[in-house]
Formats: sequence, structure tokens, C-alpha cells
Amino acid sequence: MRYSIAAFAALVALTGCGGGDDAGSPSATSPAATTPAGPPVALTGTVSDHGTGDATSGSLSIELDDSYFGPTYVKAAPGSTVSVELENEGAMPHTFTIDAPKVDVLVAPGKKGTATVTMPASGALAFYCKFHRAAGMQGAFFGKPGDTVAGAPGDGGGAYGQ
Repeated sequence: MRYSIAAFAALVALTGCGGGDDAGSPSATSPAATTPAGPPVALTGTVSDHGTGDATSGSLSIELDDSYFGPTYVKAAPGSTVSVELENEGAMPHTFTIDAPKVDVLVAPGKKGTATVTMPASGALAFYCKFHRAAGMQGAFFGKPGDTVAGAPGDGGGAYGQ
């Protein structure tokens, strides 16, 4: 009888955590930091969405983990320069790469790095990991939701999608 009550309690606890409306709880692909309408910037391919950060102060920390950046989207003032602290919390090496203006920082597991990002006067700026982009490890800096990403496929700019 003791085991039946414990098993029932465990089942109730697990059932309460799964299914239903989870709009208020973070998930592996979309934590609550982005708007219900979707991400602030459209990127081509898979995106492991781990929220939106704010770098309007001129600096920001970004976590590099296995197959995602956290935050994935970063609001920054158009034309500004942003100092980015990168911390690889994953088990594999990762890069923080922007095609133009060129930024390419390799960060070993458990290590930190820094990058300086210059925002365009308008539009968004995509960043990605050269090793894990296809797995969804990409994101973007943007001035306002809906900005178009420079270097997107078909516009002839950058090496987007390579």
C-alpha cells in the first residue's frame, strides 16, 4: 500500500508538469522571453530560441551552450557598438561568428571570450556558431522587431547559410 500511494503521488506530480498550456513556462526551444507572436527577427533554418536580451546599455553577456545561444535575440540601438561577453557552458567548442562586419571568436568549453559588435544603422545582424548552425545555434541583434537580417540568403550579402 505504501508503494501504491508513492507511485500515485509521483504520477500526479509528473502529470501536473506535462501537457496542457505551457505558455508561461520556458522550453528547450522557446523560453518565455520572446513574445507570443514569435521571435523578433526571422532567421532562415533551425533556431534554438532561448529568449531575447537587451544590449541597449552597450554591453551584454551571451551563453554559448551545445546547440544554442542564450539569449538568442539581442535588442541593441541602431549604429551602436556593443561589448559582448561570451561564456561557453557547453561540452564542445563554439564560435560567435558574424559575417559582416567580420566577427569570429572561438570559445573552448568552460572558457570565456569577448567580442565587439557594431550595429548597422538599420536592420538586424545575424550571428551563429560555425560548427553548430544547422543544429539551431544562431541568433540576431536587432533594433526593432521585424528588422530584416543583413546577409540573408538571396541578397548577395555575407556567407549566410554556408
